[in-house]
Amino acid sequence: MVEIKQLDKSWLVQLLPLVQKTAYERRLDANELQHRIWEDPSAPVELLLGAMEDDQLVGYCLACIREGHGVVSLFGTHPERRSQGIARALFSDLEKRLLARGVNQLSVEGYGPGYFWPGVELTRGPAICFLFRQGYETDRKTRVDMEVDLRQAHLDTAATEAKLASVEIVVRRAVEADIAATAAFTLQTFSRGWQTEVEETRRFPLPPLNIAIYGGQVVGFAAYDVTGYARFGPTGTRPDMRQCGIGGVLLKMCLQQMVDRGDITAEIAWAGPISFYAKEAGARISRAYWCFHKNLVANS
Repeated sequence: MVEIKQLDKSWLVQLLPLVQKTAYERRLDANELQHRIWEDPSAPVELLLGAMEDDQLVGYCLACIREGHGVVSLFGTHPERRSQGIARALFSDLEKRLLARGVNQLSVEGYGPGYFWPGVELTRGPAICFLFRQGYETDRKTRVDMEVDLRQAHLDTAATEAKLASVEIVVRRAVEADIAATAAFTLQTFSRGWQTEVEETRRFPLPPLNIAIYGGQVVGFAAYDVTGYARFGPTGTRPDMRQCGIGGVLLKMCLQQMVDRGDITAEIAWAGPISFYAKEAGARISRAYWCFHKNLVANS
């Protein structure tokens, strides 16, 4: 008999291989999964659900609460146990728990900071069909990832860096002492989610973060690895400093640092504008996603 239970950290040893088999084939280790699930302050343990049978994990649904509404970060069922009502039971339990907390909206999508995927990949037909059957809706607006072949990309930035230096703009790799100022800039100019992702670069021995400085102030930034290994983003430049090459240099510096550690491909997560990444790094669209939403009150 399958039971729905809360997942604490003791289930990590079973959860990791099941996640890798069903929902996340990118590089992921136990420490990273623990950090992004159990150490996420927006993910109460009662929203981290597993389907158990004879002490074996056969399915899971991991959710959090962002800005007042529920978000499913990852879900999956063991391939040999699909079409047996396990995912339906997990979602039903999750929806009841959210309603008990006064949360009326649930989405299945990427929702920064710290998302796994931007949405439900369009190649995952069974997952999409399941969500439609459960009453979830999508506006069919597509989010995309792009992939860069680092063996072919032209990443030299010397000429543009010299041009920027001539107007006193310095672009360099950040050190830990730069992170606070960069996070503050990101919050002021972009979003709290990006601020959190910039702060995540503290977890790494060498911060995966590059910055642009003008007049002693951060005016641009680019991070990588914070939403997944060899995954570029977030990135942004102060609006009045755009169109002078800062964004392109920041991108290429991040990609070159991936090359230097031996990577052969990089992913531009939740990419846009597409034309910028295609021009600057030869990036190509590699994945496409839809986002799904449900009003729990209307469907209760």
